[in-house]
Amino acid sequence: MEKRIPISFEAALLTAVLALLALSLLAAPGPADRNAIIHLSGRLHSADGQLEDAVLVVELEGAHCLYAELLDNGRFHMTLPLDSKVRLHFLKPGHLPKVVEVDTRNALNTPKAERSNRNVDFEVVLESEEQRPGLRYDGPVGAITFVNGTGTMKVQHDLQLKVRTADPVDH
Repeated sequence: MEKRIPISFEAALLTAVLALLALSLLAAPGPADRNAIIHLSGRLHSADGQLEDAVLVVELEGAHCLYAELLDNGRFHMTLPLDSKVRLHFLKPGHLPKVVEVDTRNALNTPKAERSNRNVDFEVVLESEEQRPGLRYDGPVGAITFVNGTGTMKVQHDLQLKVRTADPVDH
């Protein structure tokens, strides 16, 4: 004859609660991999259609430069580390330079954000200085950020122009 151990209601309830807790911990997203990267790509356009002499400078945290590939057709590709602030400088002789800021904090906060924000694509158009004589952009023309909590991408534009002043001369 087999001997059975009676299980009390409290013991069964405790077992069920612990099992649910274990399942919820397995299903919950963990902290994002700090070595994770965001793939940033897009296309640069210019007023004259020629991009062989265009330059893309990627400034990381105001102190380092990252590699970015800018092809003759204007396509660009780069990888950005998670939790970083980057300034993208788009330059071409005879055109107004543009700066776009990208902040990758919160980009991969949720599983949905990780699926949708792993690859970010956008376009930049450089205008001829002849079309806007004596003017320059008053700061970055755009910013790409990600909302804390949801990881939703947020894009801002600021195309304010101001009169170009003489550049200071170093002596």
